Amino acid sequence: MRKMARPFWKYVLSLALLLQIVGAAGVPQANAANSYGLPATTKEGVIFHAWNWSFDNIRNNLPALAAAGFKSVQTSPIQGSKEPTMQGSSWWVLYQPINFKIGNAQLGDREAFRRLCEEAEKYGINIIVDVVANHTGNAGGGSLQYQPAANVDPAIKNNSNFWHEARGVEDWNNRWQVTQWGIGLPDLNTSNQQLQDMIIAFLNDAISLGADGFRFDAAKHIELPNETGGSNFWTRVLGSLQNKENLYIYGEVLQGGADNFAGYANYMNVTPSEYGHQVRNAVGFSSSKNVNYAQHYGVSVSPSKLVTWVETHDTYANDSAESTNMNQWQTEMGWAMIAARAEATSLYFNRPAGSGKFGSPLGAPGNDWWKDPDIAAVNKFRNAMVGQPEYLRTQGNEIMLIERGTKGMTIVNLGGTAQINSPTALASGTYTNKASGGGTFTAANGRITGTLGAGQIAVLYGAGDQPGTGTENEMVNVTFNVQNATTVMGQNVFIVGNIPALGSWNPANAVGPASPANYPTWTITIPLPKGTAIEFKAIKKDASNNVVWGSGANRTYTVSASNPTVTFNFNN
Repeated sequence: MRKMARPFWKYVLSLALLLQIVGAAGVPQANAANSYGLPATTKEGVIFHAWNWSFDNIRNNLPALAAAGFKSVQTSPIQGSKEPTMQGSSWWVLYQPINFKIGNAQLGDREAFRRLCEEAEKYGINIIVDVVANHTGNAGGGSLQYQPAANVDPAIKNNSNFWHEARGVEDWNNRWQVTQWGIGLPDLNTSNQQLQDMIIAFLNDAISLGADGFRFDAAKHIELPNETGGSNFWTRVLGSLQNKENLYIYGEVLQGGADNFAGYANYMNVTPSEYGHQVRNAVGFSSSKNVNYAQHYGVSVSPSKLVTWVETHDTYANDSAESTNMNQWQTEMGWAMIAARAEATSLYFNRPAGSGKFGSPLGAPGNDWWKDPDIAAVNKFRNAMVGQPEYLRTQGNEIMLIERGTKGMTIVNLGGTAQINSPTALASGTYTNKASGGGTFTAANGRITGTLGAGQIAVLYGAGDQPGTGTENEMVNVTFNVQNATTVMGQNVFIVGNIPALGSWNPANAVGPASPANYPTWTITIPLPKGTAIEFKAIKKDASNNVVWGSGANRTYTVSASNPTVTFNFNN
């Protein structure tokens, strides 16, 4: 991913990707899914947000999407929209629905949706549907913004029990207002069970046609149980879905104000929107480049419950234009940093094609950035690494190494040509870079070495030649639980120790960050060679590499498969 010229290898990889797409056309459809190496579930793979794409255009691009390694495709809202406009700048009409029925002028009808789901199944691709259940379309601006549009389904519009008070949120730190008042649109009374039944019927209809999951728009504005103004919406609606055990469900819970972020994670996957901002900072979009910004998710929720992104349709298309001016290189480098990781599920937003912010009419495919072979290389890396834990390392402020167990590594270089020389748990061998930059890297004696070009990534797995004549040490996944490790904003907890796999006492090479899901206990799992006697400590480190060491003597442990957990206090 060079900032300017595309290297020769990028053209070679582009041709290889094209040949895979063409070749798949001749593969019997029953075997098509297996030929792409896609994982079994949405959670294990990555999601392609086909923003504003029609059902037919998504269907026509399924071979290319599968070849690029995307496990799932998210549609725009499929409910009836209040206007038939096809103007790209009017994308918001899809978020102003008039009913709970499948089909609209922009994306296609119910039959087109069914055909899409049927075809996607042949490629092993899951279809995720964007759902608007918090509000309907309005009658206009100003005094009309909290009045339902004239063409809202009469069964909804004419039932006074289906509506909250016609006014907007005034205090975003007031949880009751956030869930009971409007956000510039007529707010539905989601506690009403008759309305819930309509929503349940709509969702189950989509499932019957082949939907594999849902994204709930404005989820944080729909009340949770056990809070002021709370209701059983989430428990009743989600609990009534057919095939619910196999669905992937997440809610748009944008951070800020009275968001009750962790509360929503009890019912669905959630969106750490502030992390997206930090990823954009990391690639130098609105600050100096510094990969440390992108290390920690910044929430006290398990990473396995998170949907992450570099940008979304909101950051791109809203008036704030938060990410609109990001360039392709920045979005690709950010994507490599998030999609190569182990637990969170990443969403790739597809921008409109053409010139200007809204160059595509509604229904048209977006731009071709997603077809870049480096995007595919990262996607396929993630798919190949299912089940492997993650370990993040940095080499200065412009290089991040995302290690996946002993099997693979993605290296992101935001700076100039760099000599990579870092501790690693990667199995010894010579690794050929599967990304466009090419070249080889060598893992030996607990270190990874090689040359990575300016502004490039390296995607490494499936080692070839094995150096030396011995056998690999058996590795044990050791879990470190660091208790009572209180931190301040910007600090994370790492493990550093006396062997290369733990950074050889160099805080810059410490392993982490650990997860604060059970804060103030931080947890990280690290593969270490069985039988090795180690000394180690926990440290706190921030983005500026300021370090706080745990007090007391070095801790000791002999790596054992029968006792693979180490629990200790940060300070003695």
